[in-house]
Order: sequence, then C-alpha cells, then structure tokens
Amino acid sequence: MDEKDFQLLYETHYRALKNYLTALCKNQADAEDLTQEAFLRYESRLPSFRRECSDFTMLCKIGKNLWLNRKRKEKRLTPLPEQPPDLKADSFEEKLEDEDEALRIHQALHKLPEPYKEVFMLHIFGELNFRKIAALFGKSESWAKMTFYRAKAKIVKNLEEQ
Repeated sequence: MDEKDFQLLYETHYRALKNYLTALCKNQADAEDLTQEAFLRYESRLPSFRRECSDFTMLCKIGKNLWLNRKRKEKRLTPLPEQPPDLKADSFEEKLEDEDEALRIHQALHKLPEPYKEVFMLHIFGELNFRKIAALFGKSESWAKMTFYRAKAKIVKNLEEQ
C-alpha cells in the first residue's frame, strides 16, 4: 500500500475507529493512542493479511486486541496488598458452627469458581496451611493466601446478598 492509499484509509476510518475504541476503553486519550497504534500495526502487517474482511473491520480487530492486551497487562501489574484483608475473621468461624449458617456457607461455597472453592476447602476443611496448598497448585504461598481471602470475601458477599 503506497503512502497516498494509506492516507486515504486513515482519513476514511480514523474517526469511526477512534469512536469505537473510545466506547471500549471509556477514555479519550487511550482511544487516540490505540487508534494510532492500530493504524501503524495495520500498515506494517498488511502484506500478511488474508483480506477476508474490510479494512475497517481489520482495524477494529487490531484495535480491540491492542486494548485487550493493555487490559491484561494492567491486571498483571496491579499490586497486591501486603496483608490480605481480614474479612470478619471471628464472626466467619462462628458462623461455621451454626448449622443453618453452615448450610448457607456451603451453598455459597459451591457457587464459587475454581480455584477459590478448592483452596478454601483445603484450608478450612482439610486444615492445610498455605504453603502446602501453594505446593499442590505449583504456586506461591502468597497466591494461596490471596486466593483464600478472595474466596472468603466472595462467600461473605454472597451471604450478605441473601
């Protein structure tokens, strides 16, 4: 694609692509960055495209993938708190002793996705420490602690909603 064709493509699709990306990321500045990056990536990889869809569709795919990659990276870089939050520790164990409350907790527990459910069960019912749980999953001890506290938070939230 020569410079003239690319300039025409840019002028034709810039605004629509930027609007699409603004709707995705809810941030004007990020959308402009992603739009520019999408056009650059499109131009550099144009020879390898199979041309099964329109230029605009391809630009949208590239822009969305760039946005998703950015979101994944942000998620990985989010720092974990030094200490896991103490989510009503005393009252939670007391609730386990009450039979009706225990049933509600078990119902909430079974709604949890993996690995939260398994980590919670191994720690509470299997009485395994976090180091052993981490070894079972091939993860770090801090991962096991955080997964447990997140599971506990989800159960508490579910109980409060009931």
